[in-house]
Amino acid sequence: KLLRLDVGGPLVCSVARLAAPAMIGRVWGFLKRHKKKFFFGTLAAGGAAYAAWQFLLPRVSNKILQRLLKEIAKESENATNEDAERRRRERFEHKQQVSDMHARRKLAALRSQQINCFKVEACNAKLKEGKTREEKLEAFTALSVECLAKAASALYTWFLLVLLHRVAFNIVGRELAEGPERAGAKGEVDGAGEVDDDGSHAAFLQALDHLQEAGCEQIGEAVRQAVQVCLERAKLAPTVAIDGEGLQKFLADCCREADSGLVGNARAGALLLPDSLDGKAAPEQRGEVKRLLDEARDYLDSPQFVQVFQASTAQGAKLLAEALVLEVTGVAGGEGPWPLAKFNPSLIKLGGSMLEDAPAAEAEAEAEAEA
Repeated sequence: KLLRLDVGGPLVCSVARLAAPAMIGRVWGFLKRHKKKFFFGTLAAGGAAYAAWQFLLPRVSNKILQRLLKEIAKESENATNEDAERRRRERFEHKQQVSDMHARRKLAALRSQQINCFKVEACNAKLKEGKTREEKLEAFTALSVECLAKAASALYTWFLLVLLHRVAFNIVGRELAEGPERAGAKGEVDGAGEVDDDGSHAAFLQALDHLQEAGCEQIGEAVRQAVQVCLERAKLAPTVAIDGEGLQKFLADCCREADSGLVGNARAGALLLPDSLDGKAAPEQRGEVKRLLDEARDYLDSPQFVQVFQASTAQGAKLLAEALVLEVTGVAGGEGPWPLAKFNPSLIKLGGSMLEDAPAAEAEAEAEAEA
């Protein structure tokens, strides 16, 4: 019945006032009966809290602090590794830039050698002198072979030159970075910590001139033969129409055909580096220069070098074909395909300009193409 009364009613308040003293009395009696238990329980709880404060808390705090310190050290180490990786990348890119700049200095000599390797003017003269249709067709085919071979050999030589110098400059850069122990027995460290060798590094880099001294003619002849093989295989003739995609595939095939006699089967070292140091290094430098050349030869003869070279020339063939199409489109017009002979002037022009770094060379190549 009490539950059915209003909460704020007077009867409920009266019952509450009567029940409170009885409840307090029962609680007090319970505490009196168990006072020893409460006393020792309180003492044990206080002792446990004190022990936790004195011993457990410092250990937990120390573990947390150690974990934080490890995380901070790890973050610092990661930042240091990132900085070191960034510096290594910057040094590597700097070496590539220096290497490419040094390689471009050799282009003029290579172009002079290339002019002597291909007889474009002689083929033009035979074409003009031809009396019969067979003679003119034969001279026209020979002219197309020379034009294609000149452009393909320029592409081939350019990538060999760049990759050769990158290999050599990375070797020298590592030698300089690692100190006289690796730079050579005669290296000395100056006050700035740089290695001052006896000129062996310069003599080693000078030996790279073997490419324009002897290798250029070998490349030209091998590429000419590759062009002839690929023309017969593809059944191409000066009058057969070809588009940009077909021209790209043909140039890439010519490079791969030439690989077997130039860089395949571990032949790149023999093509690009001299066999003898006679006249290329002083007697006191020859031991060190030979060591560097042997290391460079190992890199050049490796399958990895051939893979990089083939990927580079394949991309180069694509870019060259695109440039040739632009040239022919500007002259002949249309969207193609065009007769293979239409590309002859552009092949002569680009074949010459690829091996020159100066604007004057482009004007000279244009004049040669017009002639």
